[in-house]
Amino acid sequence: MGLAIASTRFLVKARHSGVQFDHVLTLGRQNMVLSPRRVENILREFGFWPPPMGAAEFHRRMQEPSQRFDTFARALGAQTVTACDMSGYEGAKLVHDLNLPVPRDWEEKFDVVIDGGTLEHVFNFPVAIANCMRMVRTGGHLILLSPANNYFGHGFYQFSPELFYRVLSQENGFKVARMLVAGEADAASSLFGVKYSFSVGSPEYYVNDPAEVHERVTLINNKPILVFVLAQKISANSIFDKPPQQSDYADQWKEGVAPSPLAQSKTGDRISRFLRRILSESFCREVLPKITILLDPFRLSRFRRRNSCKNQRLYKRVRD
Repeated sequence: MGLAIASTRFLVKARHSGVQFDHVLTLGRQNMVLSPRRVENILREFGFWPPPMGAAEFHRRMQEPSQRFDTFARALGAQTVTACDMSGYEGAKLVHDLNLPVPRDWEEKFDVVIDGGTLEHVFNFPVAIANCMRMVRTGGHLILLSPANNYFGHGFYQFSPELFYRVLSQENGFKVARMLVAGEADAASSLFGVKYSFSVGSPEYYVNDPAEVHERVTLINNKPILVFVLAQKISANSIFDKPPQQSDYADQWKEGVAPSPLAQSKTGDRISRFLRRILSESFCREVLPKITILLDPFRLSRFRRRNSCKNQRLYKRVRD
């Protein structure tokens, strides 16, 4: 996937918050789908204009699409920009299958490792993400721009916030500094036989850690959603000595109590027992819910809201 507006802003905001881009590694040769003028506007917004090479040279280099990300990264202070890919056909300097562990001399080497759409295509995800974590120097950062919702068929995987919060934990030497979701896709259409691209987007929302809110952070929607992660490497720990576990299950195992979404009050329990006694369980489970739509016509909208970014317990709108 190429960097569009939200992902480009996420990188610039990371630099603005103090992330060092001296030595950058990207998974694959990173593309950008923004015009040079839009990139300039985003750099201006956060005080990174003019770039070190000067405005004229920046725009000259940006005319070559294959050099667009490198030029952008150097505007953020990058001294080197290296790509790691399965093949060298696009000019990647490090040629490696991320399904396999990277060589030791690649570890602790880069100030920032950026995945702008590769990990979902790598079958052996635990090895691939561990490779990324090892290649970040201690004190450096890992930035992930990965598909979450409605990228079905795009790659092997779509990712949840739970996964990245558990993987990028202190046990594994990392700490999540920022995680958000945003609608972002570069779509294509044609008109009168001429193909053109257009962007699909939605507002950005910070994502709470499921372990902190003690419930699953879910999202049911109809737009392509990416999850953006900024995590700092705080120590060179051995990775995945203890496999990550989903936080709500870990709580259940610790407390020895399984949650019940239909736990009733005393009054509700009496009514439900009464209904099951005079009616069959099959009727209560299969027929009664169809009838109660007349008394509870907004239940579907409430369900959608609870599982949307409007659920303020799980999400917070990005305002900056």
